[in-house]
Amino acid sequence: MKVLVATDGSERSMKAVRRALELAENEGADVTMITVAPSLSALVYDADELPAGVQEALDSEAMKSIDKAKALFAEKGVKVVTMLKKGRTPANVILEVAEEGKFDLILMGSTGKTALEKYLIGTTASKVVANAPCSVAVIR
Repeated sequence: MKVLVATDGSERSMKAVRRALELAENEGADVTMITVAPSLSALVYDADELPAGVQEALDSEAMKSIDKAKALFAEKGVKVVTMLKKGRTPANVILEVAEEGKFDLILMGSTGKTALEKYLIGTTASKVVANAPCSVAVIR
């Protein structure tokens, strides 16, 4: 089974990471972990006008999410593939990777880092559920 787990470092996404680890340990699942950094060049007309270092800072913050999650796999000696992607809409990036990689399952947290998403199913999760080419498990 090929599992794609999306993480942004939030509490709920880390629960999804732990579930992916369980699947890898207990069922031999091949796990790929993805995080999506906001792409400022996709959000502004002239990327050359962006302050120096802003995109690098966003990438670095995204990598912290991956590193945090990857450490759980390393503690157990379980192999995991990681990827940092950039995009304007995380759901679109996750869906594209899931389709291209022919994944069997997407695992993700029900909500992300924003305060509003703590009370509602996240917009990223709902878009992935509605459009995924495979099964999706939304972890609470």
